[in-house]
Amino acid sequence: MTQSSYTRTAAIGCIALLALLTGSTPVQVESAGVEQGGVASEPRFVAHTISTGMTGGYQAVVVDLNRDQRPDVIGLASRLDELVWFENPGWQKHLLATGLNRMINLAAHDIDGDGIPELALAHEFATSHDASLGVLSLLTHEGDPSMPWSVREIDRTPTAHRVRWADIEGNGRSVLINSPLVGPAAAAPEYRDAVPIFWYRPGDWTRQVVTDSEEGVVHGILATPWEDTGRDSILSASFLGVHSHRFVDGQWIRDFVTRGDPGGWPVSGSSEVDLGYIAGQVFVTTIEPWHGGQVVVYRHEDGTWKRQVIDTKIDSGHTIATGDFNGDGRDEVVAGDRGDTQSVYLYSATDPDGETWSRHVIDDGDMAASGCAVEDLNADERLDIVCIGSGTANLKWYENVTR
Repeated sequence: MTQSSYTRTAAIGCIALLALLTGSTPVQVESAGVEQGGVASEPRFVAHTISTGMTGGYQAVVVDLNRDQRPDVIGLASRLDELVWFENPGWQKHLLATGLNRMINLAAHDIDGDGIPELALAHEFATSHDASLGVLSLLTHEGDPSMPWSVREIDRTPTAHRVRWADIEGNGRSVLINSPLVGPAAAAPEYRDAVPIFWYRPGDWTRQVVTDSEEGVVHGILATPWEDTGRDSILSASFLGVHSHRFVDGQWIRDFVTRGDPGGWPVSGSSEVDLGYIAGQVFVTTIEPWHGGQVVVYRHEDGTWKRQVIDTKIDSGHTIATGDFNGDGRDEVVAGDRGDTQSVYLYSATDPDGETWSRHVIDDGDMAASGCAVEDLNADERLDIVCIGSGTANLKWYENVTR
């Protein structure tokens, strides 16, 4: 979830976690929403290439790295050994570190309060414990953030796959969340085994356990206010669906949110998760099942979470994000397809309550999006989109020109 989405969600009251109802919603497919010199339908975006040659492009992180009040972009590519960032607005390329193999995820947070974040990085990744070192490292600038940063290993947990910072106590001091992909005994295609999620307090970096009750593949995690809007919880997306993990009185409490795809194991559960806001209420949005073809919205309705499948025609969903791109107070959903279609889609509610949704094509065939982020990059008070492509090996931002 972006900072903008975080702020909207933090303003919502307590959320009841209740049972899931199944359902579906047809999707109206509209013409491409990217403007390449002609007039495009609402919502509208202009595509800009930040970089090419991003072999195995996996994650785009938007964060100010040089204290100039402009959000920069980190491009993480799993098949490169260099971690780089691009300086806004000219997108000059800077090297963060080299010699980093099989990078998979990164999270930024200013630990020491100097205005430049430290970077937690998961690398040496593979999908099995035998092949994965699962190195967790901390990158720190050496005074000039445009020069290479120092790298310090802080832990090793095989298949370390997702890292996030979370303010779990509501005191402004975030901890690091580290979520491996699978358990030690997991094997394709079932991947049956318990999967732990870990956490660390900066400083001593002692490994502690959030939960060891997840199972199968834990693909997505989200740090966000949930129930208690004054602190972050962790939402996990796995073969078991979506669960929340709250830190209360020194203990982690795990609660069921949604079952996800009701299909049989291993074609079950959820793969990515984010939150949005519509009609005065939070909604949950997911990709289902793992690397699946469904974009799903869960709305709180009549005391339950109602499942709406708003698209079934993406090939390999791998990223999901939300944002209000036209200023109407209702969040849209951005989903990336890194399969054969290599596209990015935006879904808009066509009624005030989100009963029906339309699909807009943001990028048609030139972005095999593995990761997308939402942020205002050019200070025009409109949210833009940044995506990085695996098969397309590129990093692009989509300027929001919606009027």
